[in-house]
Amino acid sequence: MKIQGTKIELIMTEQKIKQGDWFCAIEGLAIADKIFYFYFEEFDKIPQNKNMGDYKMSVIQYRLFCDFDGNPIKRNRFKIFNAEYVSPITPKYERVLKKSIKENPKEYASFVKFLKTSKEMKGHVTINYALKEDNKEEVIQNLNTIRGKLHSKFTFIDFVKIKKECQCVINMNNILDDIADTQLYVRIYLIYKFGDSLGKRILFNDLDFEIKGGKL
Repeated sequence: MKIQGTKIELIMTEQKIKQGDWFCAIEGLAIADKIFYFYFEEFDKIPQNKNMGDYKMSVIQYRLFCDFDGNPIKRNRFKIFNAEYVSPITPKYERVLKKSIKENPKEYASFVKFLKTSKEMKGHVTINYALKEDNKEEVIQNLNTIRGKLHSKFTFIDFVKIKKECQCVINMNNILDDIADTQLYVRIYLIYKFGDSLGKRILFNDLDFEIKGGKL
C-alpha cells in the first residue's frame, strides 16, 4: 500500500528507530530515549508543498554509551538531535557495541544506572520582527506586559491573542525570514520543554527577547 505525503515520512521515522533501540548517533552508539514530532506552525517558513499542521521534523533524545571504536563515553552523554541525521545500528556496530559492553562492565553498569535517571531538555523557537527606532521603548514595554499575562503554558496562538489584547505595536504577521538588511529588530525566544505539546502545537512555558541593531 502506498502512503502519500507527510504520513509516510512519519511512519518511516517510527520504523527506523523506536524508543529503547540502539542506533548510530552523530557521536557514537546510543539508546533512543524519546522521539518528538514537530509540525509546521505560523512562525515557520513553510515550503510551497507543505501546509500548516503538516509534519515538519522528528527530534530524537538519546543517551550515548560509546564512540564508533567502542570507547565508552563518560561525559556529555545526554543528547538531542534531528532524527534525520541518525541511523539504525548496523551489524558491524552491533559487534562493536557487544564487544565494548563485554570489555567495559563497570562503564556499562554506570550507563544502565544512567538510563534510569530522569532527564529533560529545553528548546526554543526564535522569531524576529522588524522595529522602528521611535517605537523601540514601547515594544520593550509591550513585550514585558505580554510576558506577565501569559499562562504557565501557552501556544503561539495564545501569544498572538494576548499581543492583540495588549495592543502591541509589533506586526505579528511580519516575521523576518532574513535579518541581513534589517537595521533594527526584536528577537523573541519562545521557550519550551521537549515533549510539551497541545495537538500539533508546541506548548511554550516562557518568553524572552532582545533588541538587535539600532543606533550605537
